Amino acid sequence: MLEESLERDEDGEAHGLLGLVRFHGEEYPAAKRLLEQALALGPGDERWRIIREHARANAVSGVGVAVPEPGFFKPERLLAAPPAGIGTLPLPSAASRQGLLREALDLIGDGGGRVLGLLCHTLVGVHGALTGYRDAIWTNWYRRNLFRAVLTLAYMRDLLNRHNLVVTYPRRALVGFQPRFQKPPAGARCFRTADGSWNNLADPMEGAAGTRFLRNVSCDAIRPERGKRLLTPNPRRVSLALLTRHGEMQEVPFLNLLAASWIQFQVHDWVSHGDNLGSPDIIEVPLREDDPARIAYGQGSMFVGRTQPDPTRRPAGEPAPVTFVNEVTHWWDGSQIYGSDPETQHRLRTHHDGKLALVDGLLPPRRGVEDSGFVRNWWVGLSMLHTLFVQEHNAICERLKQTHSRWDDDRLFNVARLVNAAVMAKIHTVEWTPALLPHQAANLALNANWYGLATFLLRSRTQRKTRSRLKIRQPELGGVVGNPIDRHGSPFGLTEEFVEVYRLHSLLPDNLVLRSAETGKVTARIPLAETRQAGSVKLTRRIAMQDLFYSFGNQHPGQLVLNNYPRFMQALSMPGNPVLDLGAVDILRARERGIPRYNELRRQLGLSPIRSFEDLTSNPERLAALKAVYGDGQDALEDLDLLIGTLAEDARDPPVRPTGFAFGETLFQIFILNATRRLQADRFYTDCFDEETYTGEGLSWIDQADFKSVILRHYPELAGSGLANVTNAFEPWDTAPRLDPLRHPLRAWDADLQPDPWVGNIYRQAAAADRPRPNGGAENAGGSDADVEAP
Repeated sequence: MLEESLERDEDGEAHGLLGLVRFHGEEYPAAKRLLEQALALGPGDERWRIIREHARANAVSGVGVAVPEPGFFKPERLLAAPPAGIGTLPLPSAASRQGLLREALDLIGDGGGRVLGLLCHTLVGVHGALTGYRDAIWTNWYRRNLFRAVLTLAYMRDLLNRHNLVVTYPRRALVGFQPRFQKPPAGARCFRTADGSWNNLADPMEGAAGTRFLRNVSCDAIRPERGKRLLTPNPRRVSLALLTRHGEMQEVPFLNLLAASWIQFQVHDWVSHGDNLGSPDIIEVPLREDDPARIAYGQGSMFVGRTQPDPTRRPAGEPAPVTFVNEVTHWWDGSQIYGSDPETQHRLRTHHDGKLALVDGLLPPRRGVEDSGFVRNWWVGLSMLHTLFVQEHNAICERLKQTHSRWDDDRLFNVARLVNAAVMAKIHTVEWTPALLPHQAANLALNANWYGLATFLLRSRTQRKTRSRLKIRQPELGGVVGNPIDRHGSPFGLTEEFVEVYRLHSLLPDNLVLRSAETGKVTARIPLAETRQAGSVKLTRRIAMQDLFYSFGNQHPGQLVLNNYPRFMQALSMPGNPVLDLGAVDILRARERGIPRYNELRRQLGLSPIRSFEDLTSNPERLAALKAVYGDGQDALEDLDLLIGTLAEDARDPPVRPTGFAFGETLFQIFILNATRRLQADRFYTDCFDEETYTGEGLSWIDQADFKSVILRHYPELAGSGLANVTNAFEPWDTAPRLDPLRHPLRAWDADLQPDPWVGNIYRQAAAADRPRPNGGAENAGGSDADVEAP
């Protein structure tokens, strides 16, 4: 009928309605053409303009194609034994005999570590027992002096390790229900497997792909929500009222956009629930009459596919009421680059000199996007980092080949993978996390995780080694990395609560500002939605990679606060689902998977529950919005969703967020626990972090690498940009000779860079005043938005 009425269409209504039909049919190029015709006939109809822009972005990015190809967990594969023949893993080299000096130093380090460790743990325990770590509601570590703050952080971590490592497999069962006493293949002792198996030689599927997520709350607190409770309050209403970004994005002045793409890059190494289910296994979210999606797109409901269930659950003896499976390895092993199965890893390799495949310095395309180990939710920010670390892998191979000319392709590949994964883990530990949480005590604690307090405090940046000749065998003083493994009595696996605290979508802007690295001028502004999937390939073939890195280095991410969620993500198109609110999905996933809501999660983590919404925020507009959605009373507090509660944490008296922190204390508890555990439970960062496994060249490469050096190694054109002027590449790439301390707060505690106390004093004054700089330090930016060239 609409097609027949097009010739008589005088106001564009028929063209617009037919465009809407084509949009819902995922025929986005056709929808775009029809909607442009509708606007030509009736230019005042805002509906057609909204849908036209949406259709345009979808046509550019090709989001109607499922990437990767859909697949679902099969119990027979999840329960299969790890392969006895590892395939591409080389056999271990003959063990090198340690010299007498090395053995003597190890004995000294071990003996000293035991004594110092006993003293350290006694001090932490006594200090924690006497002083506690929380006041009426909030923790107090960041209101103490540096020494006491570090002791308090250590005490909090000890409590979390003691009470919040919860296994979701039945008692006495190995991970993945594997039989005991399997014999590990020889190659698995020295190298990572594709699927993460055999990291623990006694529990072969611990941390492997296809095994269960664990928990940081008791099994009694896991209550997957169903029926009316699942939709109370309506997650779409929560999203519109408390997540929607109004006006300009609230920016983080001390971070650049690489910090946002980096965390998604890392999360893809750690966690994925795989493809969601389709009809009839869907959650229907009704839309109100005044809902923007109902008005613009004619939808009465939104439809969310349920999470894939765990097909390995047994009819009896299960400790948790619901469990889910991780599609990727739980380990910090670079699986987003290398894949989590042998087939993907084989496809990505050149099988020559250990290298991964690149074409003219870029990832080869496959199924419409760049090919890599993990390509879900793909966009140009991920493409940049995947490309960078594939290049880094190949550079490591070349370095290893110089010294070990007789090594074959498999040995070069596997050693380079170990080194590359460790470089990423180091960058995240000592650069990304301190940049996101710029507090002196947190910075010290995170560097202690990697180097140990002794090395971090006594050696300059360029002289620090993770494996020093005399290694103190104690994690706080000698570092977690390179010291003995410690699983704290629980098999390693990432947790559902860990997944929830990484819902950091508010970091993303709605538009990318592209700049020229050569001139510093703005060359284009493009919707972020157009850089998804196939849009990424089109952009990286058109814009030089160094220009993309320069652009990200000079654009800020969004603050992790209420009403700062990317607008395009509240009307996101997915295959089979043209209009989906990812903010509402974020709310639903926690409820569906049995994550305790905000107040109960705080109790589970040893924190105090809030007594009123006023405890969270003193902002009158946010208070009114919270009460309008959840009500006002004790039941309302218990209904508060985890994501909303964590974004709302911004009270100033006492301060809920340490000065400069990108988020508040509830998320920080999960960070405290897992930042150490990801390293301490992994054999390749503890017992096997040595020259025999990584080689001397590999360990030196890790010690010398940071994010800045990795970028400059592969894009030396950026040596003349603001990147050369900063130490931490996640901070804004400013060019001013004296950097604004509110945009570069880490410099306040960097002894290597502070010839005078100016920066530290200015930062401390600003922190005491607890006020942001009005212009965000814009005078230091690398380029002006006023200098706009034609796209």
